[in-house]
Amino acid sequence: MRVQTPTGDSGIEREARPPQTGGGWRDVVRNLPFTGVLFAFWLILSGEFDPFHLLVGAACAVTVAATTGRLLRLPPAVGPSVAHPLAGVSWIRFLTYLPWLAGQVVRANLHVVGIVLHPRLPIDPCLVRLDVPAPHTLARLTLTNSITLTPGTVTLDADADGYLVHALTTRSAAGLEQGATIRRVQRLFTAAAPDSSPVVER
Repeated sequence: MRVQTPTGDSGIEREARPPQTGGGWRDVVRNLPFTGVLFAFWLILSGEFDPFHLLVGAACAVTVAATTGRLLRLPPAVGPSVAHPLAGVSWIRFLTYLPWLAGQVVRANLHVVGIVLHPRLPIDPCLVRLDVPAPHTLARLTLTNSITLTPGTVTLDADADGYLVHALTTRSAAGLEQGATIRRVQRLFTAAAPDSSPVVER
């Protein structure tokens, strides 16, 4: 975002930046919850618990949290404050969302496999615009990746007003139009509006 600031006669444009929230060990401590989530995700995906994989997983989680943690603190805040973004996440709903998403991924995989094995390759690609305003960056990131993780749909663009998604078939597009993934992601965050419905454009 760029904003005009009074600069006298020079007319220089300055870029607005989010407020600084500290550094060093303070940032490491602040990122610990995010690091824990990433490390747990690593364990689920790898399925390996030997010292080497645990060490690599921990190093990756710390690195990703350190380099992307600031994105979670972009305003508006998810929870009670920008400094503690994950405080606004409903972790009980998150634990139920993960297996639900895994089930959707399996179903979508079977659908795509059926298309690939079909002799006529019955695809009908289309672009779907979902006008679903996201309350904050973390919600937008979660929904974008959930759509992309599901075979048959890829998020091409995302902004504060909605998402542009490529769907492989009309069935994949219809699944987006039903809005189940959108509603479940919105319910993960206390600041989100759980009753929002997507406005779909093709």
